[in-house]
Amino acid sequence: MTQKKKFINGGLKPQIVPATEKSAATKAKEDEVLSLLTEGESEDTICGLGSCTPSWLQSLARKECYLLVYCGIALIQGMFFTYTVSVISTIEKRFKLTSKESGAFLSGNDISQVILAMFLGYYGNCGHRPRWMGVGVMFAAVSCFMALLPHLLYGPGQEAIDLAEASSSVATSLLANVSDAVTQKKKNDLCFSPYESTCTGEDAENYSYYGAVVIFFVSQFFVGIAISVFFTIGVTYLDDNISKKTYPIYYAATLLLRILGPVLGYLMGGNFLSMWIDPTKRPNLTQRDPRWLGAWWLGFLVLGCVLVVLGNLLFLFPRKLPATLRREARAILKQAQKDSEEGENRGVEFFVKKAKAKKVERKPTLANLKKALKRIFTNKIWIANLFNTTTYILAVSGYWNFKPKYLENQFRKSAAEANYYTGVTSLASVILGTGLGGAVMRWARPSPRFVTGYNIFVTLFVCAGFTSLMFIGCPKLEVIGPVDGSPLPGCSSNCGCSDRFSPMCSEDQTTLFYSPCYAGCTAIDTSVSPIVYSNCSCITNTTNPLSTPHDASNGDKSGVQFGSGVSGYCPEPCDSFFYYLIIKIIISTVTATGRVGSSVINLRCVEDEDKGLALGVVTVFISLFGLIPSPIMLGAVIDSACLVWDTSCGMTGNCWLYDSDAFRTILHLVPAVIVFISVFGDIVVFHYSRQLDLYGERDEEVHLEDLKDQTEESKPLNASKGDGGFEMGLQ
Repeated sequence: MTQKKKFINGGLKPQIVPATEKSAATKAKEDEVLSLLTEGESEDTICGLGSCTPSWLQSLARKECYLLVYCGIALIQGMFFTYTVSVISTIEKRFKLTSKESGAFLSGNDISQVILAMFLGYYGNCGHRPRWMGVGVMFAAVSCFMALLPHLLYGPGQEAIDLAEASSSVATSLLANVSDAVTQKKKNDLCFSPYESTCTGEDAENYSYYGAVVIFFVSQFFVGIAISVFFTIGVTYLDDNISKKTYPIYYAATLLLRILGPVLGYLMGGNFLSMWIDPTKRPNLTQRDPRWLGAWWLGFLVLGCVLVVLGNLLFLFPRKLPATLRREARAILKQAQKDSEEGENRGVEFFVKKAKAKKVERKPTLANLKKALKRIFTNKIWIANLFNTTTYILAVSGYWNFKPKYLENQFRKSAAEANYYTGVTSLASVILGTGLGGAVMRWARPSPRFVTGYNIFVTLFVCAGFTSLMFIGCPKLEVIGPVDGSPLPGCSSNCGCSDRFSPMCSEDQTTLFYSPCYAGCTAIDTSVSPIVYSNCSCITNTTNPLSTPHDASNGDKSGVQFGSGVSGYCPEPCDSFFYYLIIKIIISTVTATGRVGSSVINLRCVEDEDKGLALGVVTVFISLFGLIPSPIMLGAVIDSACLVWDTSCGMTGNCWLYDSDAFRTILHLVPAVIVFISVFGDIVVFHYSRQLDLYGERDEEVHLEDLKDQTEESKPLNASKGDGGFEMGLQ
């Protein structure tokens, strides 16, 4: 036999209760409190939509089911962002955009977050949160379909069509006296047959594709609405429905899947970019040829369809999960017992009424919004964390947007290869770093001082990592042709070459020409891949002094002393790419170990009722001062390193060739300096971190201050309630 105090008629009187009846008695009292809490609001815990609430669906109203759907949607949304980044260089080539212009339309999603995140985080957090998130996911689906529109409206582009026709499986030479051969030769920019643009005066006026830029911007704007809703309301809904002690491991699981999405986005980008922009055709170009255009648009179609399916599942979840209300009931029973032990003996009904009254007080009003904003903006830990987070995002956002493009230009990788390498290395570091960080936070439970001190180390480590990457790269390309004021070769001075960039490597595998025309080539064989150019007056035949490698197939017996070459860049003896990947994996892994701790700090440094608003304000600041200016600023600086611009139809378009040394320095020096500045926010958080309750340990102590009419101003900086407090789930 064991002794237990048992509730009778809402009060507390000691009674002897058999051990076999202990759990049943406790559950009965919890059911009694639940009925009081849900009186008049029973629909808040029912799964379904409208009158469609089948009984089998109610068993799915669990945190595990929500976590599964939440992670699935987060994964797809993460794929959307990195897929967009992975195809950005192809979009620039297709629509003749500069890095600054592409950075500008990428900022569309951040502009919408600046406008809406704070209000959605505050008002949406007090409404039916799963349905708010469902609406947000529908916006993300519309965004995907809008990103597909430019291809449907403008097609693959005339240059892609010309390139596919010019590299058809037909061999031509100067002796082929047919008009098709002459036209094909001009499309390939040969000596005495330079490339001729097909654009008319009307094309030149519309060549900048302003319509496509606007569509991409609106698409990004819509996905920003989705992010504003999903990652502010979604996080608080998850946090409110699980124990604070287990939150780190749950959050680590969500973070792993949320970051797995960007990794899969890069891999998807690599897969679709390995296909020609028009899947019905296949030109004889290698994917490393800078003129290659992948099927950038297909991924948006796939992602949009998946989001429509997953987003509809969110509409079925209840306002509160039943398990959350039961935990709230246990907290009220605990408070009533504590109250009785202190001699008050006010009964369960008193605490239920207080909980409901608190819920009414927390309803979104302009006055309450002002009070909440005052609370968070006078919170020193939150302000310092805001500074650190915003500055860090300013540093790394532009880097991640242009990283695939950097790999293409610095290490001469194809767009598909650049995305595969980015995705695989990110996957390895994320799984290891985030898994380790979540496990440590869940079971080792380090002190707030340790967690915030470790964040200082991570920030300084990232700064050192970016600095080291400035010195790892391949030598600058030496191109024979009109590049950076270089003199033109005399051997092709009479060819009448155009300024179209189509690099060609000579047969010695080391000399790179601006185009076949500048190499003096007069014959082409498009039946092989890569395309072979022959009878090149600027190249000495090193294989046979009496004949060229392809003169027999072309029937060309003239100029046998001339050599040949192939389309694309020359192979480089540069092995620094391996070292670049190793350092990036180390940096990303160390960074990932601190993400779970940073998230917990961000949630625990504010009042529970302010979590949604705090996340919304953080989103606004990150977008306004980090995500919006970073790609535009870094894109403009990167453009300054361009050596060869596209000038089709008299308009300046995308950059074909960069000064690799300047590109490498810019891309890593700018983030390194800004990351170093962000460490000052980490130091302030560390200084005040003793006030933090990261694991809800204070929840085990029942606080009755609210019941004694304590004012908001007299509350501690981190008055944790959450799991175990009767206010959990009432937001």
